Amino acid sequence: MKILIVVKSKHQGNTQKIAEAMAEVAPVTIAMLEDLKCYKLSEFDIVGFGSGIYFGKHDNELIKCVKGLCNKKAYSFVFSTSSSKNFRKNNSSLIKLLESKNKVVLGSFGCLGYGKLLFIPISRNHPDIDDFEGAQKFILDIIERYKFQRND
Repeated sequence: MKILIVVKSKHQGNTQKIAEAMAEVAPVTIAMLEDLKCYKLSEFDIVGFGSGIYFGKHDNELIKCVKGLCNKKAYSFVFSTSSSKNFRKNNSSLIKLLESKNKVVLGSFGCLGYGKLLFIPISRNHPDIDDFEGAQKFILDIIERYKFQRND
């Protein structure tokens, strides 16, 4: 099984840290969004997309990337880091966009990430060990969901 995680991680590198935690327990290749042209997405069984959340949504460059995907059926997942706990809401627009591109979204993960709001630090010490363990459990669940979907 081959999994690609496409990451746009700025500022504190929180989202990249979450992707790296996933890679510790699963057969994952991490691609920074800027380097995505070096990869052929169709060679991967699952492609995950993650970034920090800015003003309630994923990074604009990541959204633009997903808008440019072909409409061929493929398996994906979404994840994010944010200084707020609105993970489900924050991830929902990217999920809908992927689904509009004929992607089967196997799941969604979000956790706190250190950030600043008007220069005031928010969510210090995140992501933390619980966030990393949650990400690892999440990627293992994604693999199981993929296997189940492929056997249906």
